[in-house]
Amino acid sequence: MWLDALSFFIALSVFLLVEPYSELLLAGVISNFRLLKRMAKVSRTKGAADHTKENKNVEEGIGLSSNGPILGTNYILSYIAKKNKGSIRDMQQLLQKAGMRQQDALEKFMKYKFIVGIFLFFISLIFSITSDMKIPFEIGILASLLVAVVGGHKLTDMDMGMRAKKRKERIENGVPDLVDLLVICSESGLGLNRSIKRIARELRASNSVLADELSQTAIELEMIPDYRTVFENLENRTDCVEIKTLSKTLCQSIEYGSSLTTSLRDLAMESRQRRMLNAEAKAAQAPTLLTLPMMLFIMPCLFIVMLGPIIINVMKTFNQT
Repeated sequence: MWLDALSFFIALSVFLLVEPYSELLLAGVISNFRLLKRMAKVSRTKGAADHTKENKNVEEGIGLSSNGPILGTNYILSYIAKKNKGSIRDMQQLLQKAGMRQQDALEKFMKYKFIVGIFLFFISLIFSITSDMKIPFEIGILASLLVAVVGGHKLTDMDMGMRAKKRKERIENGVPDLVDLLVICSESGLGLNRSIKRIARELRASNSVLADELSQTAIELEMIPDYRTVFENLENRTDCVEIKTLSKTLCQSIEYGSSLTTSLRDLAMESRQRRMLNAEAKAAQAPTLLTLPMMLFIMPCLFIVMLGPIIINVMKTFNQT
């Protein structure tokens, strides 16, 4: 029975890996066939109205309709996404904070969950079979399925959450430099959009994560007329308190016409002070963090060096008597 279950999950994993590529190939063949058929039909029609209507049918027939699956051509993952829209929304926000903004990022992330779950299932099943606890095979299967579902979902979320946290820390470390460069650009007479483009180019070598966010913000400022929407998108992508403060300052300066240079200079001073306070807080925590390593590694060595000769002399004295 366990061989049948093992072969079933191997076949399922192979199917999940091969199925998207087979669907793409099949969709391409069908689209080309429909396109040729529609083009032949259009060539036989007479009149401009019929020609325009037929072109519209061609577009809808070759897959240009907007009523497609959520996750491209992968209908299995699209069905799961339709049934769990809240979870999909949370995963999209998590991927956005982690910097995964490719078109197929969500599909790859869900495949990653499936692969991790299948791997955990096999590991737990092998452990239950080979262990000396004499676990029944049916209970081992159920426990392995539970480990696969919970572990495959939670572990991948934890991994992506750690990536988002590291990315957030890199952005926070680059905010004081960003504010200083904004002050310099505003004093030199550059506009906000040109200043952001220039700063993104200058920060590319030192902080590529913040440079990517600034580049996307500059593109959105050119395409979206409402600057508040652009800065709200920046806040949602970074999830950083310093970025939220900077965006609110820029919005207020643009809306009320106040001096942008003065506001940014005050904000730069606050950012530097906040960084200094964070450094002092970490330095104050250093003695507490060093207590346990000292007790485990340094104090035993000191006791051996200090008490070792005394213990040896005492042992020699007792042996002589």
